[in-house]
Amino acid sequence: MNKKKIGQVLLSILVLCISTGYSFALEPSFSFYPSSGVVEDINEGFTVDVLIDSAGQSVSKARVTIKYDPNVIQLRKALRNNSLFEQWPIDESSTDNTNGVVMLTGYTPSDSSKDEYITSVVPDVFTRLEFDIKDLSAKSITLDFEYSGKVEMFKTFMIKGDSLTENILLTKPSSVQFTVSEEPVPSTAIEPSTVGMIVGLILILIGAFVRGSNPTLWRKKKGTIVLYE
Repeated sequence: MNKKKIGQVLLSILVLCISTGYSFALEPSFSFYPSSGVVEDINEGFTVDVLIDSAGQSVSKARVTIKYDPNVIQLRKALRNNSLFEQWPIDESSTDNTNGVVMLTGYTPSDSSKDEYITSVVPDVFTRLEFDIKDLSAKSITLDFEYSGKVEMFKTFMIKGDSLTENILLTKPSSVQFTVSEEPVPSTAIEPSTVGMIVGLILILIGAFVRGSNPTLWRKKKGTIVLYE
């Protein structure tokens, strides 16, 4: 074997090792989008998406539970991506502006005609949250996932498709912090297509529990005031 062929073989092995290492490093996750930003108009509030990425694994059930300071912000409304799971159990979903908690659970039974969720190319929007700012003197706003690593009520998790209890969300999702601008500037809108927003988002009415409605086509929100950094 000449030097050229040896070099090609070594290069192929190196690329394979890098690719394999990357695939093993990838794991299911939830994340906020945007991951940081500036709230430019405190009177308009702000919008943030929660993305789901199953890292190629099938998911039969997923839940996000997010904590926020109810003295600083109030949840105005939430939207769920109805196309991801067949069911969104009312008794496993909640909005609570008193304690600062929003919880949303998607579930596809094993005997369902609908396929279990698998992220295809890019992370999907699991839920979209819109907040009003209650404390106009606030300098920053933080949203945090409730996570224990276990399948528990009011905790964030993903259950593997062929299991009833195996949580494949092995790492606590990162929190997000927005700073609040002291000077107003023209607002901008989030473009849903940049994160794979699809038909199927439906309104969740604010109240003790999440209440579903018919699927609707998401329209670009006007006046959103989170600027990406």
